[in-house]
Amino acid sequence: MKALKTKSIQKLLKVNQHKKITLGLTRTQKALKFINWEKPKSRILTISGTSAKFSILQIFKKILIDNKNSFAATYSPHIKSITERMEINSKLIKINVLKKILNKVYKIPVPLTEFEKLCVAFAEFIKNKKTDYILAEFGLLGRLDAVRALFPKPHIHIVAPIFFDHLHWTKTKKRNLKTLKEIVYEKISFLSADRIYISKQHSRSLKFIKYYLKKNSSKCFYYGRDFWLKKKNDKYFYQDKTRSFQIHSNLLGDFSHENAVIAIKISIDEGIAIPIIKKSLKKISMLLGRVQLIKSGKLRKGMPKSTLIFADGAHNSLSSQRICDFLYQYKNKDLYAIISMIKSKDPSSFLKPFKKFKKIFFTNMKQSNVYPKEQLNKIAKKLNIPSEITKDYYTAIKTVGNKKKAIFLITGSFYYLQDII
Repeated sequence: MKALKTKSIQKLLKVNQHKKITLGLTRTQKALKFINWEKPKSRILTISGTSAKFSILQIFKKILIDNKNSFAATYSPHIKSITERMEINSKLIKINVLKKILNKVYKIPVPLTEFEKLCVAFAEFIKNKKTDYILAEFGLLGRLDAVRALFPKPHIHIVAPIFFDHLHWTKTKKRNLKTLKEIVYEKISFLSADRIYISKQHSRSLKFIKYYLKKNSSKCFYYGRDFWLKKKNDKYFYQDKTRSFQIHSNLLGDFSHENAVIAIKISIDEGIAIPIIKKSLKKISMLLGRVQLIKSGKLRKGMPKSTLIFADGAHNSLSSQRICDFLYQYKNKDLYAIISMIKSKDPSSFLKPFKKFKKIFFTNMKQSNVYPKEQLNKIAKKLNIPSEITKDYYTAIKTVGNKKKAIFLITGSFYYLQDII
C-alpha cells in the first residue's frame, strides 16, 4: 500500500521533462495566492549556500527543542522518504497528508516545477499552524528560488559555504572567478533580513560575499570576525568577542563543528541561555547522510568491527574536499570510496581530493540522469586515481582483501544515498 501512495506522489510531482525549466518567482507567487498564503507571525530563518545548509539547520533545531521553542521546517533534498522534507516539532509530515496537499497543489492552474510544488505544499502544510520559528532551506541558487517567494524578508538568513556547483545554470558554465561571482550573486544579492550570518567561506567566495553585502542594510555577522571556531588539543571551542566555551558533542570533523558555531552564535543572539545551548550540543549525534558513520544494518553485514563505513552526500568540490580531509585524519587505514553521481555535477573537480584513496569504485544509481560509471572511471584514470567500475556497493567491498584496515565512503550524491542507506 505504501508503494502505491509513493507512486501517486511521484505522479503528482511530475513535470514535463522535455521542457526546459526557467527559474523565477512568479509561478510560486501566483500559486500561493490560490491557497491564501499570508506572511506567518513566526520568526523566519532561511538559509542559502552550496553545502552544509541541512547540517546547520539540524544543529539549530536541536537547540530550539531544548529551549522549548516550537518550529516548522522544510529541507531539500530527502534521503529515505519524501516526508523528510517537511516537519513540525520533529514530526515529519505523514505520507497521506502530503498526498492530500499535493492533490490540492496539483489542481492549481499554474505550471509549477517539482520543487515549487513542494514549497507550495509546505506553505499549505503550515499556514494555519502557530510556531515560534519557521526554518527553510533554499534549493537551487537562491535569487529565483521558490523559498524566497514564501519568505522574502526573513528575520534571520544564513549564508552557508558557497563555492562552485550547479555550473550548468550559470552563464559561462566554467570554473572561473567570473562564474563564482555569478554564483555568489545568485545566492546573496537579493537578501533582505534583520540579521545575516555568514559561515566560514573559501577566501575567493568571501571576497564576493563582502562585495554584495557591502551596501546591504541588514546587520551582518561574519565567521572569523564576529564568531569563530578554535581547536586545541583535538578539542573544539566556540568563541566570539565576549565569550568562549568548549563544544561537547558527537559531531565529527572540523567542518561539522564550524557548522555548529554559526548555530550557536544565532542561538545566543536569539536570547537562548548558554547552559541550554551546551546541553543541546551534547545530544547532537551524526546526521543522516552527513559524515554518517554506519554502525549497523545491511551495509555492515560480514564486516569486521574495525572496519569503518561512512555515508556522505558530498557532490561538489567543496564538500568532497572536506569529507576527504576528515578521513585523512585516520592513520594506518586503507581508504576506499564507492561513488555515483548525476550528470549535472562536475566529476573532475569532485574527484581531485580522492588522490590518496587506495581505490575508488564507480557504480550507477537508480536515476535516469546518472553520470555513466564508465565515464567517471575514465576521468579518475586521467587524474591518476586508482579506480574501477563495479555493479554495486556489495560487489565492490568483496574485492577488498584486508577489510580490517579499511574505511569505506559511500558518496557522490544524495540521490545515491537514497538508493543505498
